[in-house]
Amino acid sequence: MKANVITAHGPARAVFEIREMPEPVATADDLIIKVLTTSVNPLDCRIRNKASVPRDLPLILGFDVCGVVVEKGSNVRGFKIGDRVTGSPTPFRSGANASYVAVDYRSCALAGRLTDEIAAAIPLAGITAFEALLDRLHIRSGNLVVIHAGAGGVGHMAVQIAKYVGCKVITTASREESLEYCTSELGADYVLNYREQDIKAAVMDLSEGKGAALILDTVGGSTFSQCIDYAAITGHICTILPVSTNAQEGYQLLLKNITVSYQFMGGPSRNPLNNRQGIILKRLVEMTEGGTLRPHVSKVYPLKELALAHEQIETGHTTGKIIIRVNNN
Repeated sequence: MKANVITAHGPARAVFEIREMPEPVATADDLIIKVLTTSVNPLDCRIRNKASVPRDLPLILGFDVCGVVVEKGSNVRGFKIGDRVTGSPTPFRSGANASYVAVDYRSCALAGRLTDEIAAAIPLAGITAFEALLDRLHIRSGNLVVIHAGAGGVGHMAVQIAKYVGCKVITTASREESLEYCTSELGADYVLNYREQDIKAAVMDLSEGKGAALILDTVGGSTFSQCIDYAAITGHICTILPVSTNAQEGYQLLLKNITVSYQFMGGPSRNPLNNRQGIILKRLVEMTEGGTLRPHVSKVYPLKELALAHEQIETGHTTGKIIIRVNNN
């Protein structure tokens, strides 16, 4: 099968190459999917630049998929050959930047009336946002929640989910179009320009001096460190990035009894005990069909231009999602 693989770790234009690769072989729990569309997530770029776990090269990235089921394993329930599905391939196996991909059926859902592009925009970012907000932070109606980078892939899903639950949302952005998008399209209650405003002062003011009880960090690095400064006593910070703290930050976390949790949707896919993520994905598809959730696709690239799509993601200035068209119906 045709695939756009990385042959080494490094800059996008230096390591991507179109190659013929073996077609995936289904396990008992797999769907073999003919890939119509996939997407690029920051996770793809992190793996391309440096492997956090041992990786065999050449490597096929791409951890979202919309496509057609062409084969299924003996344990698969709820799907049939010919179904158009959306799903999230585990980052610990070959991904969807190829003609075909194997995906655990418990990480999939029927794509319904969604376009191929929208269906591929949802899985990784949508499940990440849902699990971070509902399973980690346990948001409830009336909560004030800070969501960083509201125009980003995970951020724009998270703002919409939080608003659907009934939360008041503070989010951050910097570009004029991102600030406008977060306000007019996503309906965030407060949109802060992190380049021009003192985020700590603004959050403390909006929380009546208490600090933020619930924070979703989608940026990591110094942004996570700053979250500690304006988190409320007994607050909760959920981050989707690998972060570390110095001794002073650790002491702040201790003194304020702050809970820190991590959200990585690929973790359960290494040992999926149930179909929780499939249930979440089905709900996200229903929300999108009903207009409650509006995934934003900023650009669609052909598979041969995957390196350019990676470079766009790495600018840090992408609104919503970047989609890759692999095959036509």
